[in-house]
Amino acid sequence: MTTFRKALSYPLIKGGLLFLALALLMSLISMYTVEKSYYSEGTLGVGHHVIGNKDFENNYFITNRTLVISSQNASVVVIQKGKINSYILRNQSVSLNPTSQPEIRVESGNVRYSYRVYGVDYPYLPLSLLAFVFMIVGSALSVYGYIKFMESIVEKVRRKRR
Repeated sequence: MTTFRKALSYPLIKGGLLFLALALLMSLISMYTVEKSYYSEGTLGVGHHVIGNKDFENNYFITNRTLVISSQNASVVVIQKGKINSYILRNQSVSLNPTSQPEIRVESGNVRYSYRVYGVDYPYLPLSLLAFVFMIVGSALSVYGYIKFMESIVEKVRRKRR
């Protein structure tokens, strides 16, 4: 047990463990999340419309999208990532969870829509790269320190035998 304590107090091993502890702390900080949301609503006439904010959807990790369309009498085509769905709305509404930013083509009538997007931002994500470097350095220092520590113990044993 005293050898383990001596090993932990060896400067290279202590430095390596310090780098590893810092890497763990930085990686935990880099996982901090901030929730973001975007909401829009309005009325669409006949034509092709892209719903939402492209910048918002490209800048954050999107966790949920909800599109609600309603009309008293309209024919609508909803396009999302190449998937096409047609709806004929007569005094009704349809709630969708699109997988991408939706496009709506209104073929006849007026369509009322509401679109809500929830996303997550990782403001400290660049720390994860620094944590990775610290992990490599800490591991290398710890292994190198362990080798040097063992060499010093072997050298002490050889001196005692002489």
